[in-house]
Amino acid sequence: MSALDMTALPNPLTPLAFLSPEEAYQTTVTNYASIGALAVLIWDILDNAVTDYRLVISGLNLTMLVYIASRLGVLAYLLGSAIFSTAPIGHCALADKVVNAFCPTFSAVPTALLFFFRLRAVYNRNRRVVAAFFVMWLGLVVSAVFIPLGLVGRAIGPTAYCEEMLAVDNNTVAIVQTVPLVYDTLVFFAISWRLAQVACVAPKGARASLRTIALGTNLPAFSRSLLIDGQAYYLATLVAGAVFAGLAFSPSVPGPLRSLATDPYIAVINIMACRVYRRTRTGLIRETEISTTTLAKSRTGSAIVFHHTQGEQGTDDASSVNVATVPNGGCGVEVEKTLPV
Repeated sequence: MSALDMTALPNPLTPLAFLSPEEAYQTTVTNYASIGALAVLIWDILDNAVTDYRLVISGLNLTMLVYIASRLGVLAYLLGSAIFSTAPIGHCALADKVVNAFCPTFSAVPTALLFFFRLRAVYNRNRRVVAAFFVMWLGLVVSAVFIPLGLVGRAIGPTAYCEEMLAVDNNTVAIVQTVPLVYDTLVFFAISWRLAQVACVAPKGARASLRTIALGTNLPAFSRSLLIDGQAYYLATLVAGAVFAGLAFSPSVPGPLRSLATDPYIAVINIMACRVYRRTRTGLIRETEISTTTLAKSRTGSAIVFHHTQGEQGTDDASSVNVATVPNGGCGVEVEKTLPV
């Protein structure tokens, strides 16, 4: 076969022409994943735009500002990542640093802080646990700063298209990128453990404890709904993180495909953390009912009763849920729903 004549190509400066067929395919698949992650995030933002608007006009506080920073930061990062990998922007080294600066500063850190806020609401009387996880969050902040330092952008051949290369060993970058996964996992199990403490029947053995934590076995109905509504979202982030870690650390995965799940993982974390935050602000998830303050009341031999009233129009009013304690020797939590006559 004769040598390839560049002048015979209809578009000799296409970036994939300067990569091997395998690398071209792997790069294309990775770019598709980045575009898909951006599309899913935009859809989620638009789908929840009305709820977000109501939350903003209801009043700004620290948690709301962190929520907004997390949403806008992840959107900016995924948009910049998609432009970096698909558009002929040139100045690849500078563009890579600018794009990756959004990852630790405006996406990973605020999103992890939303996880911390939920854990703090649950462990509101256990200062040691709250302090320990705050130190972990600070460690995540420090590790996230090193993410842009481990990556460098360069041009693909003589074109203005860019690709991202590792400035250090791949495992070093992967370890830094998996710190949020470790943090999210610890938050998930810490909150699940708190939920397990309100079980009607104390689990005996490691297997029974795992069933309570994972499936809500022996939990009161209200606490089981908390587990399903809140923890299920966090569990989705752990599954996405496991896929990300598997691709990042597997020696059999080619270089371009190791970052295949990076952008989707960041999008999933943000979507799930923000969804839990919205449901908490609107009263659909109430961490205060399983907080250390509430559990302290239940240890006195009284059950926690949630009086849930229903509005005149037949719609549930989440803000009307009240907490009271009544003598009860049975399960630690009861739910009482009062309907209009």
